[in-house]
Amino acid sequence: RREPLSLVNLRKRNLDSGEEELASRLDHCKAKATRHIFLIRHSQYHVDASLEKDRTLTPLGREQAELTGLRLASLGLKFNKIVHSSMTRAIETTDIISKHLPGVCKVSTDLLREGAPIEPDPPVSHWKPEAVQYYEDGARIEAAFRNYIHRADAKQQEDSYEIFICHANVIRYIVC
Repeated sequence: RREPLSLVNLRKRNLDSGEEELASRLDHCKAKATRHIFLIRHSQYHVDASLEKDRTLTPLGREQAELTGLRLASLGLKFNKIVHSSMTRAIETTDIISKHLPGVCKVSTDLLREGAPIEPDPPVSHWKPEAVQYYEDGARIEAAFRNYIHRADAKQQEDSYEIFICHANVIRYIVC
């Protein structure tokens, strides 16, 4: 999370010498570790299902998740957590990937659910959400960005490795 101290101007002028004493004041709020974030789109799913709960992974999607889990495990990193969307396709993808990462905590959140944060540019013909959806989804996905995408806390001593399993529009919003 963004620390309030990171928003404060810590420059202090020494009245005797006229020089700024910045370095010593910044040491206590400077990050000593790095957060590594892995953004993963859920695997292929049955797009034609009318209900969200029926939009399960296809056999190819299950294979994609399996291979992703194997690849992540082969990196040899100590993953801290997996944060995933609460939608069926993301939950299934997470469950398959997490089998290869034993002991890694899984956190489900509605903030990472699929949505339309902004109008597509260029426009697409196959998907036209109502204008109000941009306001609702945009605010929610912005909240996800503010909650999950930030520098390592100044108190964090070791690098962290976090996996986020969500949707293309959410990833696009976070990256762009």
